[in-house]
Amino acid sequence: MTQASVPSPAQPKTLRGPRLTGMFADGTLGEFPLGPKTTLGRHPANTLRLVDREVSKEHAVIEQAGRDFILRDLNSSNGTFVNGRRVKEMRLRDGDEISLGSSKFTFHAGDAPSVPAAPAGVTVVANPRSVPAFLAQMDQGPQNFRPAGELSDMEALRRDYEKLRIAHEFHRQVSLASTQQELFDQILGVAFDLLPADNGVILTPQSDGTFETEVVHHRQGRAMNVVLSDTVLRRVVETGKAVLTADAVIDERFSAAESIVAQGIRSAMAVPLTVNGAIKAVLFLDSRQRINAFSENDLAILTGIAAQAGIALENVALAEQIRAEAITRAELSRFLSKAVADAVIKGETEGLAQSKMAEVSCLFADIRGFTTLAENESPQAVVEMLNEFFTAMANVVFRHEGNLDKFIGDCVMAVWGPPLTHPDDPARALQAALEMMDAVDELNEKRKSQGKKPIEVGIGINTGQAVVGYMGSVERHEFTAIGDTVNTASRLCGLAKSGELLATGTTIEKAGPGFFAQELPVMQVKGREKGVKTFRVTGSERTVVRDA
Repeated sequence: MTQASVPSPAQPKTLRGPRLTGMFADGTLGEFPLGPKTTLGRHPANTLRLVDREVSKEHAVIEQAGRDFILRDLNSSNGTFVNGRRVKEMRLRDGDEISLGSSKFTFHAGDAPSVPAAPAGVTVVANPRSVPAFLAQMDQGPQNFRPAGELSDMEALRRDYEKLRIAHEFHRQVSLASTQQELFDQILGVAFDLLPADNGVILTPQSDGTFETEVVHHRQGRAMNVVLSDTVLRRVVETGKAVLTADAVIDERFSAAESIVAQGIRSAMAVPLTVNGAIKAVLFLDSRQRINAFSENDLAILTGIAAQAGIALENVALAEQIRAEAITRAELSRFLSKAVADAVIKGETEGLAQSKMAEVSCLFADIRGFTTLAENESPQAVVEMLNEFFTAMANVVFRHEGNLDKFIGDCVMAVWGPPLTHPDDPARALQAALEMMDAVDELNEKRKSQGKKPIEVGIGINTGQAVVGYMGSVERHEFTAIGDTVNTASRLCGLAKSGELLATGTTIEKAGPGFFAQELPVMQVKGREKGVKTFRVTGSERTVVRDA
């Protein structure tokens, strides 16, 4: 009898789920998978955070509705655009171009929905009467391989080969996922390729003892309700071991587990997904088509998948941390030096979230006669001049680890104090001011060689208590300092003549020795009843003395 040849099974196609691809405001390219609900905006709590001043704190949301995705604008200031048209709500089609501020994305419907069943299609049933006996339990053993000389039997060789095969299959199919949700989706895809499961669910344990569904897959591709036994899930979490239940319908040991029996599950497995010893999720597979569909060998395969998944989950967590730190560093670097920004990210500073009273040394540097200077220049020349001035001033501030608070017209405001304070902050502010004057001199040498008028600058510094923290509206806020100390520094700057550095007596006293200062008559500043003890600072032991 001639036996027909059986064709080799086709290689499984890796399905790509619904996603956004495109360019962020900072010019970086990225791909972001879409879940049941994806929020977009500037606030860190959003699913997809966009560091862009043109984007609102809570700008838009993309929600799954069956197989479709609906984009809704959340009353953003600058609007949400699809294919160049401003929209409030729109059902997305494959290839639609979405614009939010300077960020531009393309919507891809995907080969199949990445989440075939919504979380509501999974029910975890608690049954306190049931503490079932499990057919098999298995530890997640180490995935290392012994030297060839230590292999004494063929069975050990087979086990090591199986570990290698699973690792190869896992990494062949699982790409470097950008999010945990995308990785969960890929993990279930590998499990379905290697095991005869009908349904697969990944759940994450919550602090209140419940389980939250992350991803659901069905072999037939159609959504159906999946009922899981709370007893099975808890056994996995409490023991940290993979479990196998066989023929749940007729096995008397599961007769009290109504959630399993009512569902008619013939075989089920559950395994923990562990990162550095901590259980991050539970992977559950079931079969309703065959009695004893899963064996202990299948449990070993699933345990091998879980071991590889744990490594991948750790990599995703590290990638997300790196991306979050990069976003935070870019945001902080707008007003903090690199050293201070790094310290904030590492948690070496006091929190930024809460506003508080703190001692600061506040500096204002303002261009004198700016209107006259700019009236004979083209707008482009004025912008170029300001950019050169601001760049030079910012470099000095950052060199002395101050905070670049803001640019106000033709004025620079800098603060020494939170989030990273130094015992010598007043001295740092004074030294920075002197070096700012030197930087302006260097700029003016260049301007004179180009036949341009020189820039003239006056500086004022004050030290004292101020309210420091994030302030502003819901749409826009910034880290700054406010209060009488800040106002007095601004008033002194206004009184300073071209090339003059004025500082209050408090600043001079707290800065200590090393500065050359001439006491001036008490000055009356707007907003204060009492006069301000004022000094003209002309140099320091580290800086050439200026003409008084």
